Amino acid sequence: MKRIVSLVLLLLLLAAVPAAALESRDIQNYNTTPMALAWRTGDTIYVAIVNEYTSRELHRIEIYDIQRRSALAKREVIVPGKSILIEAFEARDLKSTRFPIEEVTIYTGYYGRTIKIQDGDLFAVNDYLVPANTSIRVDVDIAGIRGAAASGRLVVDDKFYLVNQRIDGRITVNYEPGIDYVHSNIIEYRPPTLTLTMRTPSVRNVDLLSFNIRHRPSGAWRDELIVGPVIIVYGREYRVLDNTGDRSSSSGSSGDWVVR
Repeated sequence: MKRIVSLVLLLLLLAAVPAAALESRDIQNYNTTPMALAWRTGDTIYVAIVNEYTSRELHRIEIYDIQRRSALAKREVIVPGKSILIEAFEARDLKSTRFPIEEVTIYTGYYGRTIKIQDGDLFAVNDYLVPANTSIRVDVDIAGIRGAAASGRLVVDDKFYLVNQRIDGRITVNYEPGIDYVHSNIIEYRPPTLTLTMRTPSVRNVDLLSFNIRHRPSGAWRDELIVGPVIIVYGREYRVLDNTGDRSSSSGSSGDWVVR
């Protein structure tokens, strides 16, 4: 009986975190050569591929729904040396499907790997590619993390970390409870906000930045680990090539790009 109760509690805890939430293994997938990220803004899926070498590289991006029966979109891209290429897949670029699209597959030759699409359900960031020595703001959806829990606590990491280098930095937490007592009989309320700010460290090459938040609802016997957004931090040696503008052709290959 105790084992059944424990299993039920564990399932309830897991259900409290959205299915699309990142896990530690997702960060390792982003970090595999070639380093890459995928994220969604509205109906558009963005893919960023890093070339850490000096010569150009050819990759193929394929997008599937969770059934993975056939590709909804395919695109070959050429990434110049020491560059980060951003591609966009709008709704018109994808075949129709009634199943969720949660992952992107990147092929280099015959080798392919799958990376998770960051949806921004719990965290809102201005950009997933940030230069070194730049301020980052992350807005946290408190209600989304809290779920149905009436009370509990959130613990934000003191510092963010870089995946490949032993470099970290302070996270500044700004919380607004959303309730103001403005007069003897007037109370104003609005949704509470939690904003995290940090400054990317000085790096010469490229790396991935992230952090964690721990949530423990009242009465729970363990913390829920919530992986923060994963962001690419790049140094001066790298160019960001934005290929997300309007396409003059539908050939399925990279067109002209804008250097940020």
